[in-house]
Amino acid sequence: MVLPSSSWAFSDSLGHHRLDLLKNAPPFEEIARSIATLMRIQCSHPDPCGEADGFKRLVVCLLIDRPLFDLFFNSYNGYRAAYFRSPGEGMNANAVFFQIVAPALLKTTDSNNCGLGHEFKHQSLMTPSAKVWLAEHTKEVDLDCPGCKGEWSSGTVKNLEQPEILNGVWEQSAKLEAKWGCKAPYLTKLRVMGAFLDDQFNEWIPSVKRFRAKEIHERGWS
Repeated sequence: MVLPSSSWAFSDSLGHHRLDLLKNAPPFEEIARSIATLMRIQCSHPDPCGEADGFKRLVVCLLIDRPLFDLFFNSYNGYRAAYFRSPGEGMNANAVFFQIVAPALLKTTDSNNCGLGHEFKHQSLMTPSAKVWLAEHTKEVDLDCPGCKGEWSSGTVKNLEQPEILNGVWEQSAKLEAKWGCKAPYLTKLRVMGAFLDDQFNEWIPSVKRFRAKEIHERGWS
């Protein structure tokens, strides 16, 4: 689905090259297929849940080229724009991402001895609370792993008061997360976070992420 240009526009500050790409974004399914084909896996780790004993998840960090990251994270056919249309459409896009990308991730992580069995990895990636986002600094699973190293932090955001994504909603909010949401990061790393599961594959959703879809819908960030 393509948003009307009046509902999802970009600041000219992004430059002609990026603007041309963003304004001619392919469908989300095609973006996800490109990620599955072109991604370079950096690391995969088990990540214990700090809120519930016995629950853990698979976390994978991957690299993609900046233009593909731009299409995925910032374009009007991308991940966050789906949540902007509605929380439900965002969750559908999230499910499509995992349907397309998870098989390729599983092939790679099965050759990486990260201490999780194949079925656990599969269940963690295909359970609905699995999610993908840019790689935030301070949220690394293993501080000694260079692959985990976060690429984005609040301290790297420049010109916070100058929105780069203009949709008539996020730039109107005074919340700090909305100011982040209005920016269009031009990065290379995604962090794929499976659902927290126990050994029987029961799911645990951390309290701070229970309303993630609504938060991204309203602010572009969670």
